[in-house]
Amino acid sequence: MKPLYIPDTKGLDAALIMFRASPENKNCSFLFIEGDSDEKFWHSRIEEKKCCIVFLGSFSENNKRQTGKTAVIKNIRTLNNSKINGFLGIIDNDFDGLMCLPRENNTCVTDTHDLETLLLRSPVVFKKILAEFGDNQLIAHFEKKAQKSIQDYLIELALPFAQIEWLKQQLQPGLELKDLHKNNTVISPDTWLLDSKKLHEVVTSKRIDINLSLSQQWLKKIENIDPWMLCNGHSMIDILSIGFQHGILGNNKKVITETIASYIRGAIDKDDLYQTELCQSIFNWQKFHPPYQIII
Repeated sequence: MKPLYIPDTKGLDAALIMFRASPENKNCSFLFIEGDSDEKFWHSRIEEKKCCIVFLGSFSENNKRQTGKTAVIKNIRTLNNSKINGFLGIIDNDFDGLMCLPRENNTCVTDTHDLETLLLRSPVVFKKILAEFGDNQLIAHFEKKAQKSIQDYLIELALPFAQIEWLKQQLQPGLELKDLHKNNTVISPDTWLLDSKKLHEVVTSKRIDINLSLSQQWLKKIENIDPWMLCNGHSMIDILSIGFQHGILGNNKKVITETIASYIRGAIDKDDLYQTELCQSIFNWQKFHPPYQIII
């Protein structure tokens, strides 16, 4: 079933009622997701004839569709206050769980920071990534030298950037950091090593002082948190692409972020996916909202 596009939030409930007026759509469930990559992931996994992905647009913005977590939550909140039923929003956890933020009814969240980390955390998916894009000898050499797996090394490499993002959210949420992990002096492409001193210099220049007492207090709150809950999946894929491009894990300039992101969306097995807390919560939602289905 093709995604459903609705002009604006004001007419959301009426548009969904009209859509279900067709006999074949009578029991159709409505799924709200954050954006393009999520649509690509879920489109082939939802119950094709019983579930429809919904996007809203805005005529004031040249019909540009509203995406992102804020849009999903806004739409779910609107429907929670209407007479419509059989709708669900899937959103990234981000730092919401760590900040104990309230969750809207009829939403499910990722087990990890976001959908990309949920996929990268799977040993099966990660093994497939290395086999598809990497050089076995280079990978074996790097793991022997680092004394850890590439997967473990990657999460450690991404963690300092996640910690800085956490500080930014708490201390200066409006600050623009502009992908610190893409700075070649912070992560050297030729060595795939982090220069912590340089990272701190760059961050300090952007008015975030990691050494301040307040900063240390906020960092202490997450020191025992699973790094998969902290690290941003898009950043991790960016960092992984550096390893594949510059002779550390491989030597292929064509292995860009978009290539890896596209690959991992199709790399997870159905059984592996369905064991995640996210899918279990979707199944649980279906149990209490018959006859509506999202996945089978």
